[in-house]
Amino acid sequence: MPDINAGITGTYKVDLDDRLLYTGHVSNNPDWQFPSHKHEDLFEILVIKEGEGKFTIGDIEYDAAEGDVLIYNKGTLHAEKSSKDKPIYICYCGFHSQKEWIIPPDCDPVIRANSYSAEMITLMELLFEESTIRDEGHEQICQHLLQSILLLASRMLSKQTRSPDTGRQQIVLDIKEYIDMNYTQPLTLKKMADHFNISPYYFAHLFKNRYSTSPIHYMIQRRMGEATRLLVQTEMKVWEIAKLTGYENANYFSILFTKVVGMSPRQYRDNHKKTLSYPSRE
Repeated sequence: MPDINAGITGTYKVDLDDRLLYTGHVSNNPDWQFPSHKHEDLFEILVIKEGEGKFTIGDIEYDAAEGDVLIYNKGTLHAEKSSKDKPIYICYCGFHSQKEWIIPPDCDPVIRANSYSAEMITLMELLFEESTIRDEGHEQICQHLLQSILLLASRMLSKQTRSPDTGRQQIVLDIKEYIDMNYTQPLTLKKMADHFNISPYYFAHLFKNRYSTSPIHYMIQRRMGEATRLLVQTEMKVWEIAKLTGYENANYFSILFTKVVGMSPRQYRDNHKKTLSYPSRE
């Protein structure tokens, strides 16, 4: 089955470029499951009409039941599995949008059942019916139904009390720890995001939302911090320090150091070595 990630704050703004790609449903199969996967270029919404299931979104597992709505942002890793005791009945649709996300990345991806759930189920069933029958004008009707579904999802979320998401908080802490342990390695935003099985945009959003800086900028700050320590506490050559802190090109390192610290590596060392002594080097 395609993709899902949920939670929306504020009012959803209709985008006429949102385009329905497919609709479907899953029912009457207690053994149904869909292994971990993601869609880089589309979003997916699902509503649970009956039953229960487990949904892994990013690195967090959620239990969801009748009336719950889930929305997967593009690039979000996810997996689904039906309950054997209460087989799940899901209505879902996939669509393309120019937006980076439908639900803000720091929101809980499950919108819990509320007074709008029955209406959401009805809209999703109508969408499936129209896209299946394909009578005259079905494209326009499907487009209007998709917009109604997105607006209703926003309305559903506005009724949901937002609680701290400890799972996401832990992910952000894990991201920082990962950078702290690997900042001298040739890391890129994509490589770091892939390590946590989330999209680069989501990765950067989570980190900046918590620490008010980008992951790459934080990595550079860690590198420069280590470089200043080595300049002050050792007599290592600048090119050696550059290599130890993740830069093969010593000239590029010096330019970046000057930009971040405000003086060249040699100037920084000269300003601090007057009050320091170093062990002799063989």
